[in-house]
Amino acid sequence: MRALDWLRNPQRVPLKPVYVVYGSDHYLRREVTQRIGRLAVPGSEDSEGLATSRFEGQTAQLADVLDELQLVPLFSERRVVVVDDADGFVSRYRGELESSLSASARRSILVLRVGSWPSGTRIARLVESVGLALDCSPPAAKELTAYLIHLAQSQGGAQLEAEAARLIVELVGNETGIAVSELEKLAVYVGEHGTIRQPDVLRLVDAGRIETIWKVLDAATTGQPAEALRLLDSLLNAGEPPIKLLAALSSSLSRIHHAGWLRARRWNLEEACRAAGIRDFAFEKTRRQHAHLGPSRVDQLPELLAKADLDLKGGSPLEPRFVLEELIVRLALPRTD
Repeated sequence: MRALDWLRNPQRVPLKPVYVVYGSDHYLRREVTQRIGRLAVPGSEDSEGLATSRFEGQTAQLADVLDELQLVPLFSERRVVVVDDADGFVSRYRGELESSLSASARRSILVLRVGSWPSGTRIARLVESVGLALDCSPPAAKELTAYLIHLAQSQGGAQLEAEAARLIVELVGNETGIAVSELEKLAVYVGEHGTIRQPDVLRLVDAGRIETIWKVLDAATTGQPAEALRLLDSLLNAGEPPIKLLAALSSSLSRIHHAGWLRARRWNLEEACRAAGIRDFAFEKTRRQHAHLGPSRVDQLPELLAKADLDLKGGSPLEPRFVLEELIVRLALPRTD
């Protein structure tokens, strides 16, 4: 189940004896784990406390985890036992965990936080039958937009207009934690029961910075490497986090890729741009970008973005600045097809 779907109304799903929390979105992993704790121990502010135990998956022993699940806390009805970075833990004790999951239900709750969770395995099918696996991978733009609208109303009582929500996601990318942080700032700005509109987003969500990012992208995707690198350098020197810059670039480049993919399948420019979420005023710019990049490079954009993301997160010995500069140069080079 997608984490954002569950977070919108977790009470609609009965409390489970085991949860698997997987995926790379750190905000969603943290928020889901805390929400499970609040459901299990009503009145608690988060999943920490006397009724919660945490283990590191690399060193945790199954016997210790199972013993912890059997303990009855003094001040609540159940315990929550969280195993962090549990991929290795699951691999070491797969058979024993499968037997444990097949056993009779218990009041205590086991939370396994893993990086990946293949759905075809026997243990995944067992979890599906007795528990719940929550997918915390980064959300799509449409998914995150809907969640922000829900969150504004449910937590602060503010009304977030759909166009304003889409603009937040367009400006910050699909980084859930960053988007939620910007929403919280906007909710304080408009006050309780206020309405968040597009001008509010442009005013508060670093509009000047975003304009510069768009200029970086425009220069890179129309063959102006020197200008693109100069603008990128100004952003980095101003202290902009490279991962946040990549998220903003990725949001626009993903739409350029989507529109290009549709055009390769005989859609006309206007239809392809609208389907990809590109606004009318940017149609001709998208045509120029496609013309500069060429079909092969447009098709390779997701691969280039995935590599840059991996490199920024430790997959490359290069400094983050050089990772972004390499991406910009790749985009700015003349087309070869």
